[in-house]
Amino acid sequence: MTFRQTGQYIGAKDNAILFMHGFGMNHHQIDHLIGPGRPLDSDKYFIICVDERGNTQTSFEHSTSPTNSGLKMKFPLYNARDRVKAEHLVVTRALEIPHLLAVTGISAGARDSLQFAVSYPEFMDGVVPTVGGAQLTTQAFFFGSLMGSLLESCDGWQGGSYEQNPAQCAANGLSVLFPYFYTRDWWKQHVDTPEAYTKWRNAWGDYYLDIQNARDLCYRLASVGRSWVGDTPGFNGDLHAVLGSIKARTLYIVSPQDQFFPPDYIEAEAKAIPNARAVWIDSEAGHLICCNADPQATWALRQELEEFLEQLTARGKPAK
Repeated sequence: MTFRQTGQYIGAKDNAILFMHGFGMNHHQIDHLIGPGRPLDSDKYFIICVDERGNTQTSFEHSTSPTNSGLKMKFPLYNARDRVKAEHLVVTRALEIPHLLAVTGISAGARDSLQFAVSYPEFMDGVVPTVGGAQLTTQAFFFGSLMGSLLESCDGWQGGSYEQNPAQCAANGLSVLFPYFYTRDWWKQHVDTPEAYTKWRNAWGDYYLDIQNARDLCYRLASVGRSWVGDTPGFNGDLHAVLGSIKARTLYIVSPQDQFFPPDYIEAEAKAIPNARAVWIDSEAGHLICCNADPQATWALRQELEEFLEQLTARGKPAK
């Protein structure tokens, strides 16, 4: 597992923020939000960005991935709660931090941030699930099934026991998600010529599509169906009760045009959490309001995140 920290402890180590990245991404996903004067201000906060257990990208040496562990398809299956537990151990044991100011995550990382708040309800003051929530649509499960089929039927897969990574298999599998990352209007405006597509594809290739290990991606995909927030032990499968157990202040930052996490899902979740609200950033970027696809959406996201963190910090200060 790879992680990095930015900034420094302040006072009683009460200024730490944990970030969890999206599906197939890495710990650099929100670099545009980190640094002096930005919402995750490294002059104010101690920022922890972790590559999740089983991370799929080939850009880093992930000791907890099936491939880099040397176990290949003998690597044990894992689920979302395993990932969250591993990140809790990084924070508490490796960094010796007893409490977090906030936990945040993007997309799949947003789901994990909610799981973190359920599994460790006293461990953080705030939670910021961004472009994501506890529930996936049935459409998303269809994409997952199609992605898995593309991976496992691809030349070079060899039952997952290959020696040389069939990177194209992984790229083909992930490609089924992209039409739904943005809205149709975004595609029409920004990828309207063959040249524009080539530029877009090359950028995403370097950033995401062409740097995946197919075996690790298959394991990560399988983890989606092996657990979710709603089947957390002790709640009898009642999502309302699960979310009702969250004690941290919760801020959803979401888009009404997100095709993976629709508004009615998010609204129901926010109502179930005792101290939660949702902020809507309407943008043709859809699911990718998180990631600089729309400068105005990025500005709005920064404002909401900065204000929420300042409120958390103020609550923790003793009255004068």
